[in-house]
Order: sequence, then C-alpha cells, then structure tokens
Amino acid sequence: MPRLLKATYLADQEYLLDETRATKLFYFPGPILFTLIFGGLALVTRGSLIGLTSYQFPGPLSALNTGGYGHYVGDVFVLLFVIGLLWILVRYVRWRATVYAVTTRRVIVQRGIFGKDFDEIPVTQVRGVDVHMSFGQRILGYGTVRVSSEGGTKLGNEDWLGIPHPFKFQKTIENATQAIQGPTH
Repeated sequence: MPRLLKATYLADQEYLLDETRATKLFYFPGPILFTLIFGGLALVTRGSLIGLTSYQFPGPLSALNTGGYGHYVGDVFVLLFVIGLLWILVRYVRWRATVYAVTTRRVIVQRGIFGKDFDEIPVTQVRGVDVHMSFGQRILGYGTVRVSSEGGTKLGNEDWLGIPHPFKFQKTIENATQAIQGPTH
C-alpha cells in the first residue's frame, strides 16, 4: 500500500514499486543554519539591549553594544531570523508537497498540498534514467535523478533533486521498463 501517494491514483492491475520524497538533508540544512545564525545574533544584540545577555562586542564592534546603532542592527537580525523561519516553512511545505513514485506502468511526480499536480511518464516511453551525485551528496546518500522520455515532455526533462538512494530508484525504474517491454535478446 502506498504511504505517500494516494492509492486511488493507481489503476487496476497497477502496483506501486517505490515511492519517495526528497531527503530532508537536501531541503533543510541551509534554512536551519541561516535561522540559527541570525537568531543567535538577534539574541546577542537585542538581548544585551534588554538585559537578557551581558555580552559586549569588543573593539570596533562596540557600537553594537547598548549605545550607537545596536538597536537597529538588532532589529535587522530579528528580521533576518523571521525570514529564516519563513524559509524553513516554505521548504517544509515544498518537501511535503512533492512525491516521486514508480509503478508497474508509470513514473509519477505528484505536487501540491491542497490542489494536486500529477505528472506521469508511461514506463514504455522511458528512454533512460540518469543519476548525478556530488561528493557531498554521496556521503549523505542522496542525488539528482533525471528520467528521459520520448516526446520530450516536461516531466521527462527535469531534474528531481535530493532523491535518497538514487541508484535504487534508477534501478526500480529500469526494472519496470524492462518488465513491460519484455526480455531483450
């Protein structure tokens, strides 16, 4: 039974072979790091102004202490912290909204939370599956998958970023293609 894809999207005699979302390691490290940095800076600058922290900036940065421009700089850091929180929220919604699936008949990308965009390639039209993994992606276990299809549809020419275990996903697509096309000699 599908966990991420709705079972009603499957046709009669069609079975789900694999489904996934992009890995969280692709979507969240940048926004979380950004938010932590500017949240910390906001706490240090604004907190020293209202007595939450006693940190005092040294030397040329002393203007950020209780006098000078510290109030305005603290406001900028708070604004950047809030932007970071919104960035995390947008990434979370995008991560939850996108599902990649392979069935015995189709390769599917489902997007959307309230409305759904449902793109598919029949496995008979799949001409190749390419995988790209940088060194860092190899260490973290994810990569980019591109499914090439005849006819040059939009779905067949876009990169699916952050796919966990991309070679397993590639093999699943290729096995589905070979099963439909039958043995080749």
